[in-house]
Parts: sequence; structure tokens; C-alpha cells
Amino acid sequence: MPNSGRCAETGGGFRMPVRLMMALAMKNLEVDFIPLVNIIGVYFQIWDDYMNLQSTEYNDHKRFAEDLTEGKFSFPIVHRVCVDDQSRVVMSVLQKCPTTLTLKHHAIDYLWTKTKTFDYMLMVMQSLEQQAQDKIAQLGRNPKLKMMLDILHV
Repeated sequence: MPNSGRCAETGGGFRMPVRLMMALAMKNLEVDFIPLVNIIGVYFQIWDDYMNLQSTEYNDHKRFAEDLTEGKFSFPIVHRVCVDDQSRVVMSVLQKCPTTLTLKHHAIDYLWTKTKTFDYMLMVMQSLEQQAQDKIAQLGRNPKLKMMLDILHV
């Protein structure tokens, strides 16, 4: 699975408050929530990358394909490099940091049709979601965490 480093950043943002809560806990002191937080962190980052390139609803709050505009090596870009390192289509678009929809749609179409990146992202998210659900069950079931995963489900 590609790892662009951004997943680790997001996971870190989730881990810090959970570690603080674990340190201040009065019960369940032996329970380690970090493996669950790590899974959710990676899931959320991939979900965010997916939604940024796919969802018009999500893009009402963020700029459409802003990772392409910012030239970021997001999860779908890293996957593209791993699957199709010979083609320069997406890298060329990424280097241009496009603000127009035409170039962005060109890169997204390539990710859909040539590298099947979005299919791969959905498969990875399904696996991570199942892993998170399993961890939640192991930790005694938490309806609010389950609801959060249900909301993020693609």
C-alpha cells in the first residue's frame, strides 16, 4: 500500500489527544487505543484524498482537487506512481499546480481509467474500515465510533 507520509501526519493528529486521554484515564488503564487510532488516521487521510477528487458535496467546503493545485503527493498520486511509473500524465499536471478544471479533470480521468486508482482506494478503505470495526468490537463496542465510521463510509 502506498504511503505518502501524509497518512502519518493525520494519524499523529489523532494520536496526540488519544494518548492524553489515555494518560488521564481513571479506568481501562490497560487498554491501548493507539492501534485503532492508527487505522482510523490512515482511513481518514485516504477518505479525504478520495473525497477531494470525487465529491462535489465535499468540494463545497474545500477547493475541487486542491491537492493537485497544491502539487501534493496524496495517496492517489503515490498509487499512480507505483502502478504506472512510465507515464508522465499525472506528474505533468501535478507539476503545473493547475487552478483550471480542465487539467484537473484530465488527471482524474487518467486515475479512473488507466491506473484504476479510485477502485484501489475503495478497496483499501473497505479493508481499513473492516479493521477499524473489528478493533472497535475488540475494545467493547463504541456506538459513537461506529457512527463516525458509518458517516465516513464511501
